Amino acid sequence: MKFVRCNSIRENMVLARDLHLFDQESNKVLLLRKGAKLSTGYIKRLKEIGIVGAYIKDGIADEIEIHTVMQDEEKVKAILEVKHLFDASLSKTTDVTPEDVGKLQNVANSLVHNIIYENFVRISIGDIKSYDDYTYHHSLSVAVLSIAIGQVLGLPIDKLNKLGVCALLHDIGKTGISKHIIEKPAKLTFKEYAEVKQHALLGGIYLRERELVDDEIYNGVITHHERYDGKGYPHGLKGKKIPLFGRIIAIADVYDALTSNRPYRTPMTPTEAFEYIMGNSGIHFDPDIVDAFMRKVEPYPIGSCVMLSNGEVGIVINTFDELPLRPIVKVLKTNRIYNLQEDLSLIGLVIKGYYAEVNVEEVNL
Repeated sequence: MKFVRCNSIRENMVLARDLHLFDQESNKVLLLRKGAKLSTGYIKRLKEIGIVGAYIKDGIADEIEIHTVMQDEEKVKAILEVKHLFDASLSKTTDVTPEDVGKLQNVANSLVHNIIYENFVRISIGDIKSYDDYTYHHSLSVAVLSIAIGQVLGLPIDKLNKLGVCALLHDIGKTGISKHIIEKPAKLTFKEYAEVKQHALLGGIYLRERELVDDEIYNGVITHHERYDGKGYPHGLKGKKIPLFGRIIAIADVYDALTSNRPYRTPMTPTEAFEYIMGNSGIHFDPDIVDAFMRKVEPYPIGSCVMLSNGEVGIVINTFDELPLRPIVKVLKTNRIYNLQEDLSLIGLVIKGYYAEVNVEEVNL
């Protein structure tokens, strides 16, 4: 199987995995079963809902088993909880309650359980990318990444649960910013950016005034835009003076933002996002947490269809903890295996990015 982005899905392609779809407008969950042949109508609906892509049977690597931190059904339920809480914070007639935060705690607990006990060695882009809709899915993605980083750092389970809640709530302050600014499909003006920069502090104040979280979560929410070199906001904290939750969420937040499709820019490839984070180790980010991130997050998961720098297209069939950007790739035209980590003759060969458009006919199999 291979992961195919929505704009490359074609009529009569066959789903390799069940696909649960959350339709935000109708608040309904649609289900397409594994083995379903995609019609023009289905494909149109996928694009309308904003699905990023789906796993498709291709007769090439269908034996590859894909594991994810959350099944689609779990992910949809989690998104609904995040959406409910954000909607309540926007409402003039209702308010966020301790019970709402408790439901997010259940989401965080489930994520921690899956990551710790289901033996997810690495977190892939497929674990955090399902939809182009950014608002609610971003919070869930940041929670997955943050918990995974926290695990590498050796945080106990109670801290990981709390970190997950903090990550789910990290952008709650954006509900206090003008929707026009948040959804602006162009570069923000200096004044608009200054307003957006208030969201971290606004979120912390909102949660504290209602006594919804403890100090550790509050401090994580208000400091997730602080920078390791002291040039972040809102307080310009530096180095280890930035609370741990803030330092962790900072990396998770940036990675998901860079690899997401936004109205004003196309997403970076995982390689580009990795390089950005590595390049800002000790500047924007805590070097120890960058190292933990690199050891846990997988930019090209097994089953990914990738373009190599020599022009060949292949499927990722295995990955390495030490060098996540250099997996084992099976070339589609020739079935040749490239071990990008261990084969020294391939030192100049690199992955340029995903190649979701490939199909059986294109590679002359």
